[in-house]
Amino acid sequence: MSVKLYEVYLAETFIEWVCGIIQPGERYQFKSPDPVNALKLWQAFDSIAGANKLDIAPEQNLPFIDCNGVKLIPVLHGANEPAFTENYISLLRDEVAGRSGNFADTALLIIHNSMLDTLINSTKDVSAPGAIWYPKTFSQKLETLITPGSNSSELSRCLLKDQLATVLDEGATVFGFSSLYRLLEDGNLDFSELNLFKDEELLNFSDKQLQTRLNENRKLYRQIEDSVERYSGQLENALPEFSAKFIQDHFTDKDDWRSLDFSEYQKEKEKNSEQKLLLDTVSVVNGEVWQRVKSTSKAGIRDISVMVQSNPGDKQIELNFVFQGNDLQDSNIKIAHNTKLKKELSWKVSRAGGKNSRISMLIPFYGQPCYFSLEITNRNNSAEEYKFRVLLIEKGQFWLEDIKNCYRIEPGKGQLTLQLEDNNLRIAESGGQTKMLDEGSEDIDCKEFSCVNFETLANRSDLIKFALVSGESRLSFNIEGPGAEEGLTLPLLFDQNRFTKLFKEEGNATWNRLKGRVILDNIEHKVVGVRQQLLMLEASLVDKRLLGTRGDDSELALDELLVCYPELHSAYNQLFEYYLQRNTLPSLVAWSKDYRALVDHLLITFEEVLQRIGLSKTLTSDEKCLLQIGVYRSGSIERLSSMHPLVLAYHLQLVESIISESEKYDSSSFAALPPITRDRLVVSGLMPFVYHNEHEYAQLQPVEENRFWIDVVPQKNVSHEYVKRLVKDKLYEFTDAYARLFQSAESNSLIINAINQGHAKELFLGLVEYFKQEKERAVYIHVNCYDERLLPNMFDRFAESGSYEQLKIDLDLNSGAWRAEADMLIDLLRSRLTFSKFNLPAGSKELAYAHLAFFTNTAPVDCRQIRIEDASSGVLCHGLIAGEGTETQEDAFFTAFGLRGVDTEPYVALRIAKLVGSLWQPARQSNSQYHGQGIGLAVSGNFKELLTRSYNSALWTTIIDPKVTLDFFTNQKDVVLIHYSDQYTSCAGYDAVTVTKQVDLFLRLLQTEKQTGQTAVDSQHLLSEFNAFNGEWLLKMLRSNEKERKEKHGIIGAYKFVQSMLRQSDICWIPLSVAEMIRVSGNVGLKMKESDLSRNLQGYRQGAISDDVLFVGFKDESLYLLPLEVKTGARPDYSYAGKQARELKRYLQQDILEPKTLASQFYRALFIRQVLMQVEKLRLYGVLDNTLLSPLLKRREWWLSGDYEIAELNDYPDGIVVAHVDSATCFDLTYKMTVDNILQIEIPYSLLSSLIASDKEGEPLADRYKVPEKYLLKPQNAEVTDIPIAIELQASVLDSDIQPLKLSIAEKSGATSDTSLTVLFGHDAVKNDALYWEPTNTAKFMNTNTGIIGTMGTGKTQFTKALVTQLIRKQSRNVDGKPIGLLIFDYKSDYVDDDFLNATGAKKYKLFKLPYNPLSLFGDTPMLPIHTAGGLSETMAKAYGLGHKQQLKLENLILECYDAAGISPEDPSTWSKTAPTIEDVWLRFLNQEKVEEDSLYAALSKLARYKIFETIPENMTSLYDLIDGVTVIELAGYPPEVQNLVVALTLDLFYAQMQKRGKPMVQGEYRQLTKMILVDEADNFMRQDFASLRKILKEGREYGVGAILSTQEITHFKTGENNYASYILTWVIHRVSEIKNADIKAVFNVDDKGDQELLMGQIRQLDKHYSLYIDGNKRVVKMHDMAFWKLLDKLMEL
Repeated sequence: MSVKLYEVYLAETFIEWVCGIIQPGERYQFKSPDPVNALKLWQAFDSIAGANKLDIAPEQNLPFIDCNGVKLIPVLHGANEPAFTENYISLLRDEVAGRSGNFADTALLIIHNSMLDTLINSTKDVSAPGAIWYPKTFSQKLETLITPGSNSSELSRCLLKDQLATVLDEGATVFGFSSLYRLLEDGNLDFSELNLFKDEELLNFSDKQLQTRLNENRKLYRQIEDSVERYSGQLENALPEFSAKFIQDHFTDKDDWRSLDFSEYQKEKEKNSEQKLLLDTVSVVNGEVWQRVKSTSKAGIRDISVMVQSNPGDKQIELNFVFQGNDLQDSNIKIAHNTKLKKELSWKVSRAGGKNSRISMLIPFYGQPCYFSLEITNRNNSAEEYKFRVLLIEKGQFWLEDIKNCYRIEPGKGQLTLQLEDNNLRIAESGGQTKMLDEGSEDIDCKEFSCVNFETLANRSDLIKFALVSGESRLSFNIEGPGAEEGLTLPLLFDQNRFTKLFKEEGNATWNRLKGRVILDNIEHKVVGVRQQLLMLEASLVDKRLLGTRGDDSELALDELLVCYPELHSAYNQLFEYYLQRNTLPSLVAWSKDYRALVDHLLITFEEVLQRIGLSKTLTSDEKCLLQIGVYRSGSIERLSSMHPLVLAYHLQLVESIISESEKYDSSSFAALPPITRDRLVVSGLMPFVYHNEHEYAQLQPVEENRFWIDVVPQKNVSHEYVKRLVKDKLYEFTDAYARLFQSAESNSLIINAINQGHAKELFLGLVEYFKQEKERAVYIHVNCYDERLLPNMFDRFAESGSYEQLKIDLDLNSGAWRAEADMLIDLLRSRLTFSKFNLPAGSKELAYAHLAFFTNTAPVDCRQIRIEDASSGVLCHGLIAGEGTETQEDAFFTAFGLRGVDTEPYVALRIAKLVGSLWQPARQSNSQYHGQGIGLAVSGNFKELLTRSYNSALWTTIIDPKVTLDFFTNQKDVVLIHYSDQYTSCAGYDAVTVTKQVDLFLRLLQTEKQTGQTAVDSQHLLSEFNAFNGEWLLKMLRSNEKERKEKHGIIGAYKFVQSMLRQSDICWIPLSVAEMIRVSGNVGLKMKESDLSRNLQGYRQGAISDDVLFVGFKDESLYLLPLEVKTGARPDYSYAGKQARELKRYLQQDILEPKTLASQFYRALFIRQVLMQVEKLRLYGVLDNTLLSPLLKRREWWLSGDYEIAELNDYPDGIVVAHVDSATCFDLTYKMTVDNILQIEIPYSLLSSLIASDKEGEPLADRYKVPEKYLLKPQNAEVTDIPIAIELQASVLDSDIQPLKLSIAEKSGATSDTSLTVLFGHDAVKNDALYWEPTNTAKFMNTNTGIIGTMGTGKTQFTKALVTQLIRKQSRNVDGKPIGLLIFDYKSDYVDDDFLNATGAKKYKLFKLPYNPLSLFGDTPMLPIHTAGGLSETMAKAYGLGHKQQLKLENLILECYDAAGISPEDPSTWSKTAPTIEDVWLRFLNQEKVEEDSLYAALSKLARYKIFETIPENMTSLYDLIDGVTVIELAGYPPEVQNLVVALTLDLFYAQMQKRGKPMVQGEYRQLTKMILVDEADNFMRQDFASLRKILKEGREYGVGAILSTQEITHFKTGENNYASYILTWVIHRVSEIKNADIKAVFNVDDKGDQELLMGQIRQLDKHYSLYIDGNKRVVKMHDMAFWKLLDKLMEL
């Protein structure tokens, strides 16, 4: 397809836009920084102008475009043709503005790249907001190029949105859309010009995931493009996530990296992230090996210097390299940097123990230092490629102890590089002779000198090289500066990169006391700050054998235990010996088998000692001493040290669990545990708070730099670091939700009330973070600080500080990216952030008005004695993840560490936690007795009064660390809880709750769209549903569009529907919000940290996954997962939706919960905690029935251990997709099972409100909507019962649902009624709502014409007879009570049975002497007899196929008969005389001189011989008068042409009389119904195209006349000449055999072919007495018909 040039498209869009606003004299300008683009744009305008030239001087003209009569002149600014200088353009500008001469009706467009006033003064910028080339405006124009409903429409919109953001961010012009334009125009998804890799999988992503995918794609493209440009020869280092083979293939050999699909890069990265080959050991037979990695980076730890010292005299060295992973091949081995040795050495690869690989090398050795490299290459994963730099030397030749931790071997250079701090190196163990090195490259004899000093050389040169000589051996050295690493993880147990070296003796790190450094793998690691202080403290405790320090600066020495607790003294003494012998520390141990045995013995001893302490007494000084073990105090600081028994117990249990997994399942999931989960593994959860002498209680918090140390923080010092992030998030949310208030930065100040914030440091820093992010876009902010006492706070400090440098330190602006912009940020804060300070007003005095309030609950916390074993538990995984439990008790909200229901016996950490927690207070509080109780925190609700004042003053109030449960807020009826979060911290409760009194706003937001037949939803009820299901939904609703709100309503409705399908099972089901649990797409507007269960943290970056609902089932010791994906709106891509549901289950089951790993046990426990939080919310809001929860709640603590199994449902779908389809083609619930075992349920959108409004007290939704039995989940162990019984019962229920037709006395007697005329057509097959036809109501039915369609046996006639019966029996409800006449043309004698005649009081006529005359004259039309004769002859001609001459002859015969009867066409006074009859015409025909027996003869003879019409005038009546009540003309038994002729003649007469009778009465919206015509089996008749039927259908409503056409096929309504369907508004369609797309389009007003096919399929599958009812508004409902036999039964009851 030829694509229009972009600049031409630009020009055309400009012309289209400007034509609507242009005026003579207007000047427009567009700045294009790119001269090439500017020229192209001008040339596009020039080509559009064509031959249009404006003469401005002799032989000088300019092109122009005619825009609504105004000549638009495009000019280009520049130095070369066709451009003009600024002087000439300014002259043109003035001429155009002057509007005289040739410039009278001109306008000017200047295309330029200048800031000159002469060009831009007095011109309109067409790239300014609101103009066509403003990027946002132009993107909307581009959106019209997207084909609606196409496969790539969502993708195209996302690309457009993405490109718009790029254009705005980069300050680009509309030319920034050029690449995207070509893509949209030709539909070819080639993204290279958009700086994107092509991505075939994009079409599989939902709208929410597309943007994330595109961002990842662009980021990778830019990273790779930058690396190729800057590091073309070093791509393996620049792109470490890709293997060397991949880089060689696609960046060197093929150079096709730009054309690769994005998914190829993703697969390569994922492949490289799975490391299958991991170095275990390097060893030598008969010698010693030193190893030292190049650095602690991922690449550095695989570049290893191996120094092998052989025994003297060895001629051969056997060197072994052992790897975890058994797929090492010979082809992976490469020997380098020693050609001679490569030929002489031998090596082989073998499998060691099945799961390991071993490289065994035999190397000839001649006594001289020998270098070579062993490289592991050609692995698919670059993380599996190693480089071993090997040096072979003879032990004793050189003394190398001083270089053990600072060397790097460089075989290619034949040297050792040393990273030294000092300019001095010891080269012999003893001796005092020092070699002063003042020249490079000297040889130094080791026997002569013991030290080398190169201070002088270092001052003169950066190059320091020398060689050591020992006998005939020579060793070269190169000196570098210090190379200490800083990337060490402390404690060593949590260094996941060293996992393979943990739990072994050789894995311990050592502590260099002189340098204060850690030595690990022969690398010196520099530790600074708190990390160094804590290690130095550990070293001091070990060296002095101290168990702790007391508050009075005294020390608790080990020997103090010797007398009273010798066994405990011995246990700790062994531990100290271990540290000293190995020169290690508690934080540096690798937890080897020997160490674990020592710790285990110590803990058993400690527990036994504590258990001996008697109850109901005060503790002795020796007993109190036990509780001081492991406690470090210094001044105001108090900490549990790394040697505290509880710290040791917790980490021993963790280590044993890690090792158990490795031994049982050969896996090591701990090594890949994501940071958020790893950070939960802290001992402080086992004792979250303790008694404090001065401040009542203190919280235990791990020291960030080393979690083996635990801070004991008095409550007054507790800091909420997360408040900084919380404040920033809330500012974003509020300014986004109320964006209109802050359309420009200075338009309105955001006012904040800071209540009880004290020093307000976190609040202030949160504001700083907001300004950092927004910079110049930040709004003006004023903060009102309210506190009990006015104390200096962070706002004061900022305002009073005159030093920018001090402020940079306070605000952490001295490092990183903000260093350069620090001054700007401080100036911005000073200009846009103001504050006031107030004492909290007494009594009920109101606070100042604010947009947003931050409220901290400072209500005093009451410490109460509790029995730990009776308090609610927050323990997960047998204590490995622990925290406090919360519950409401009487008047207080209670928090405590509890062990109720927890099995503590097998877990020493839990047992010690209980003992220490119970003994802490008696050991510290004088005269306090030991009763085996711990402490709990109780918070009263007394702060409610101040909180209410905050609600009244602020639009939003965010409560920080509320210390109360959600029911505190939900019990307040006049407020709405719009957001609650537990994502900022890992504590058990909610860390922030946002509340508003703007209840009405949220109730309005939640109102569902009211549709005809929909159940109204109580917004208050829906508000509870929303809050219970997802804590962020209400907040998001403020920023959601209508589509997003519908989607959320859809999720609520869908989960309630599916919940009803599951209710019969014996499994306890809980619905979970997946988006809240897994954070699939992240929180909109909330930059929360990822959750433990996040796909992102598990290594997934792409692919479909459901983010809607997960049903979690509990039974016995098994957990079941049933995902529910919900779609709302248009009919979705069911395949993709099914893929989303299936992937959610696969991910959670296979990747997260099912594996037999320690990580999965953590996830299983955390998953249950998430479920329990959901349960509490569902109970709190009354959404879930407590009685159903017993399987979960009775064994709550067991479920939290994570020991359960994942089970599968028997004979049930793996997932469910529910689509609320808002389409005319969806009017019934449909069910479909896919081959992937996903159940697809399609529900009409009109039912959504009733689904949401359902409650547990009402009829179950599955019963109400008759969900098929096979989709109702049964008890898992129950036997299947016979289905036929259920089916039989179902049928009887259907019958009983039919509503009785109640006829009043007035209706029976014919008296009038004020009630409108309604006919019960049937009942909604889904909702069972009655469906009424209101033929007199013009607001609902513009005309009463009705089409009834259905093949034989579908119930069509039964429906029609019920319609007629009700219509005639309810005629008293007609406007003004006027009786209704109903004429039935009965082709098959369906309307002449006694039941029908008795029910309707119908009169029936056979085709014999029908008492009306087709030739009678009605009306005042001039020359009426001629019109009547012409009409009848035309009708006869169509019925019998008469020729033109025959038709004319018949017309003349009729006129002769009129003349004979004394009726003159020209004399209306004669028209009242008795009209001739068909018999008269027949006789006159026979009296002709020549009678031809042709078709005219046949037609007249049939009518005359059958004596169809009455011949005696006295027996005749007006047809209109004849149709009084129900009149049936029975046509059966006659030839079709006779039947059709009778109907046609009758309708001709009816039409004439209808016009004569005039218009019916109208009362408001109600029009009187006078007559109805029913043509049964009308297909033959309609095929004849008789004019009268079309006229009655078209004009009848004006006369109160309607028609009912009943036929077997929709196709019958369209003939060669007429489309009768166009005159019909109401349709009742039963099953038909023949149907076409065009028919569907005509009847249903549906254009989409897919929807048409769906409708055709549904029509073909309709059961008897079921139909599709299309009302006057084209609304389609599946209907269960009101059949005549049912109506008869109801009538018999009356």
